Amino acid sequence: MRVKFTKMHGNGNDFILIDEFNGEIIDEEKKPDFVRAVANRYFGIGADGVLFVQRSEKADARFRYFNSDGSEAEMCGNGIRCFSRYMVEEGYSEPPLKIETLAGVLTLDVSKDSEGWWVKVDMGTPEFDREKIPAREEVWGRDMEIDGEKFEVFAVNTGVPHAVIFVDALDFDIVPVARKLRYSDLFPEGINVNFARVLSRERIRIRTYERGVENETLSCGTGSTAVAAVAFKLGIANSRVDILTRGGRLIIEFRDGRAFMTGKATRVADGHLNLEELWNDIPQ
Repeated sequence: MRVKFTKMHGNGNDFILIDEFNGEIIDEEKKPDFVRAVANRYFGIGADGVLFVQRSEKADARFRYFNSDGSEAEMCGNGIRCFSRYMVEEGYSEPPLKIETLAGVLTLDVSKDSEGWWVKVDMGTPEFDREKIPAREEVWGRDMEIDGEKFEVFAVNTGVPHAVIFVDALDFDIVPVARKLRYSDLFPEGINVNFARVLSRERIRIRTYERGVENETLSCGTGSTAVAAVAFKLGIANSRVDILTRGGRLIIEFRDGRAFMTGKATRVADGHLNLEELWNDIPQ
């Protein structure tokens, strides 16, 4: 069986998109296995995650996002930008779009200029309440010791749970520390981990470890929003800030308590998967 796919990325956070707008392509119960196979960077196409475009009864489309380990996530900021560009480019809808996600219905605006395609996402209101993160205890300015080092940790939910740690320098391996925090008993659903260096009130550089990918990614939209939200709440950043990820720049703005993210969405390739060979050759 040949399956059409599109490869896209938002600031280097890369995705495989499967169009199910006109009908199911991958059986629901097989989606996790399919995602693990196709996202494998040696035996599949390779990606941080897989997007499924589906019809919605309450919005222009339904956004489904699976991490590369096959787990489904509520939201993905970079992924939904790619998803929205695809919707407009394929003629399924005109901007502004209403997209159904597990984190609620989001509004997105899509535009194109000489630099490429841009998508502005209404990310909703960041949740700082412990139960909505969720966290078993309060994690706002919480001092934690990990591998002999002390860190001040802040937690927020920007569609998915995120921990934010401000540091003086980012030239270290974030994975060992992030992984221990990600699996901490404090967070019953696990957590994404962001390390941030404040350059000015208008610019913050970050690195992100993503739950489900279980590694550092080049960019994370919900993570960038989380860092900006914490910095704004602490009074160390303005209501509009450039977040500099390893994959590029994202613009985060806050208006009336809501967060808005603007960034590029790049369409790299379109092709067909040979599904039988993908299934047969993936390591068990």
